Amino acid sequence: MKKFLTTIISCAITLSPICLSENYNSELQQAYNRAHENSITTQKTIEKANMEWQLIRAELAKMISNYSINILWKTVDLEKNCNFNDVSNELNEKYNYWITNACQLWLMWQNTKNFRPNDWVTRAEFWTVLSRALWWDKNEWWSNYYENHLKTLKSEWIMNKIDTPMNKEIRWYVMLMLMRSINQNANDNNWKNDNQISEVIQLLD
Repeated sequence: MKKFLTTIISCAITLSPICLSENYNSELQQAYNRAHENSITTQKTIEKANMEWQLIRAELAKMISNYSINILWKTVDLEKNCNFNDVSNELNEKYNYWITNACQLWLMWQNTKNFRPNDWVTRAEFWTVLSRALWWDKNEWWSNYYENHLKTLKSEWIMNKIDTPMNKEIRWYVMLMLMRSINQNANDNNWKNDNQISEVIQLLD
């Protein structure tokens, strides 16, 4: 535990790409396993999944689309026009057309002509996308676009720290929140007692 937290502190300070390499908490391992089982990540080992790396919007499109289709059983709206000026067919093909799918699932679009595929994902953006996947447009239209989304996610016990909306999102955090949402939907609240992961989240936030 002490070694794990020491490594996380170092990671938070230096953003080193080797952080967490041999120090995965059991819940993080479970989050990776669930993500791999459902094609949210296609990396065959947790070590290759770049768990500590920041996420770009094209990558989030792939993760949230697979989560929505494979776990929530949502279907894409093929009638929705999802052409973006900054997404070439080659780029979309590189991500197996998940950028289009994320838009046609009504999860990522922002009513603009640009998708910003290579922009870093903020925590507020991820919260909003996850909330849309779970509850469609129930939490839309608030003073800040993400505000009602994050309040609902906290009230549903999916996340407990919501005061860093502009932080850049990290892959392991996304996988963890996706797993927690699955567990919460299945009335599995065992994660609430995991004090170790709560400490880690507080350190990184």
